[in-house]
Amino acid sequence: MKFINKYGQVSLHSEQNIIIADFCGNLNASLATAFANGLSTQVAQFANKPWGYISHSQTLLAATPQAEQQLTSLTSAMARNGCVASAYIFDSSIVINQMQRILDNAGLDMDIRPCLFNSLAQAKAFVSNTMTEKAMQLLV
Repeated sequence: MKFINKYGQVSLHSEQNIIIADFCGNLNASLATAFANGLSTQVAQFANKPWGYISHSQTLLAATPQAEQQLTSLTSAMARNGCVASAYIFDSSIVINQMQRILDNAGLDMDIRPCLFNSLAQAKAFVSNTMTEKAMQLLV
């Protein structure tokens, strides 16, 4: 799935039980809405099973205040709907600070720094390992 407007774009795909988003440019409200709708479609395939999320967004510049607010609501909903691990690949300190604010405002007690990676392979390994660890905790 890919959504494009004159300010930026986002694409979504899944690999097993990990959803990978790739944001480019500026994220405004219409792209945030398209992303939320696309994410909902992708998550439906997991049928209430745990899943992970990676934002592979090295060329994301920033989110508008309205898009940031939408992402805050979406992040909270993701946590309630089975997202048990997430990782981020960002090159911009503005984007890192926005994402930390989104996590805080979504009510998640999470420091983004341990979830930041330089490559998709590192992010996938982290998300997969975190999902496995959380599944093992549930068995104990």
